[in-house]
Amino acid sequence: MFASVLYTGSMQVHELFDGYTTEIDGMTCYFAGLPGYPRNFSRDTIISGIIAADHHLLDNQLAMSYLHQGKKIDILTGEEPGKIHHEYPGVIWRAPYYTTYNACDTTALYLTGLEFLRHLNKRESTEFLNTHQASIESALDYLLSHLKDDIFWETPPDGAEQYSIRVTYWKDSIVPSTTGKEEPRYPVTFALAHFQVARGILGAANLLERDDLHDLADRMFTAGIAKFMSEDAFCIEEDGDGRLEQVSSDEVHALAYIPRRYAKQLPLEAIKRRVQDLITVTGIACTPQAIGETLSDTYHGYVVWVFEQAMIHYGCEKFGLHDIARITERCVPHIDTGHEILTVTPKVAPRGNSHQLWSVAAKIYFSDAHSLRQTKWL
Repeated sequence: MFASVLYTGSMQVHELFDGYTTEIDGMTCYFAGLPGYPRNFSRDTIISGIIAADHHLLDNQLAMSYLHQGKKIDILTGEEPGKIHHEYPGVIWRAPYYTTYNACDTTALYLTGLEFLRHLNKRESTEFLNTHQASIESALDYLLSHLKDDIFWETPPDGAEQYSIRVTYWKDSIVPSTTGKEEPRYPVTFALAHFQVARGILGAANLLERDDLHDLADRMFTAGIAKFMSEDAFCIEEDGDGRLEQVSSDEVHALAYIPRRYAKQLPLEAIKRRVQDLITVTGIACTPQAIGETLSDTYHGYVVWVFEQAMIHYGCEKFGLHDIARITERCVPHIDTGHEILTVTPKVAPRGNSHQLWSVAAKIYFSDAHSLRQTKWL
């Protein structure tokens, strides 16, 4: 079973979470969280493997994601050739649509996770690369098919009116708009997902030693910074209705995926000013309080997500925003058994799942010398 008090020495996340594995289609894999998410989520597990630097977890999830990689167009599940699943088995959230392939970031994370596996365990990575070449090419084809002018755009498969969930990157509840709008009008580009895709393509470029992909990733980082991050505002997303410009943790989260060499292109002083509206006693909130309190769904509102603190910390340390990085460490005493979310008002309290895989990984990130925190890889 899951450890009641998280071990803070040199231990990998899969060792703490082994009591929460299951078998799907004959393969052992990991739940995203209990009690609410007893299913396999590619995003959660790959990110957990990265921030905890756990090659076992990464290797397991890459195999699971490969096993269920999209092969066809399915308007009910969101499946597309090459696309990596969001949630397996999928569930009906808004009938008749299933959640199975309702993620625009998992395919990029699949490629990034494979590159990090090479960093952690070159033998396992080489074996995966040699036996899954077609899968990697298919994942690339999916990502490339959604690019326009070097920006990644999300849209449901032809024939589908929507996805089962309203938002398809990690903040998958609603669009944080004060107008009451809850779902983007497709096509949509999400800032954070765009930078994740750019990093996934860079990962594939490094793995496959392809100069054309290196050039594409460079153009995507440059185009993304110009489109989403300015001195005046941060753009969370742009869709058929226009741009949603407001303060969001997505901006400092995205720094984890942007290579250090783009520092001169980033408006770092403006980013430091904007993040002040997100600072709480337990870390960096998703959304400013004034906006979060207007939302019909507060799952990604004025709350602190534990795993995101690790990603923000990593990105901020990379770009010299050390004061912001230290604020993320405020979450650590509150994680306990792996709490998913921390509310800030009316008091600090855990919310959501009490045992969340990527929260366990975040605890390891902040406490273990063998975590992503100690690398300069991402």
